[in-house]
Amino acid sequence: MQLPSPSARLADCVWLPRIVAKARLHATGQLPEEYTSRFGHPTGVDGQFLAFFDLTREDILNASGQADDAVARWFLAENTRSTRIAEWNHIAINLGRPGFPMADRLPIALQTAYPHLLHRGLNTVFEVLEADETDT
Repeated sequence: MQLPSPSARLADCVWLPRIVAKARLHATGQLPEEYTSRFGHPTGVDGQFLAFFDLTREDILNASGQADDAVARWFLAENTRSTRIAEWNHIAINLGRPGFPMADRLPIALQTAYPHLLHRGLNTVFEVLEADETDT
């Protein structure tokens, strides 16, 4: 399964293309179980994204039925979302770093789900995801 990079952007928003791609796969039953069980979970990046933009999993699932340009228009139509994109992008690329969300979870994720990446000295969730997907 090929997902957009964690740092890919739609409507200039990091993670939006990835969560939409996962939603599209979920809607067609093609999202692997390891992703399905965590899709939109509050402790993961999906959950961080949804909470930050005051969205629900159902909002993303509904939007994902549209083409990317329509998803971008839908996302930007809400003024509070469009004005917070730069803030989210800064937080997102730093997820897992001390002082940012998920800092307490990153070491646990490295130990349990990504032990093959422990030796790399990765500091953020995006670095871990990108390294894991490059290795596979």
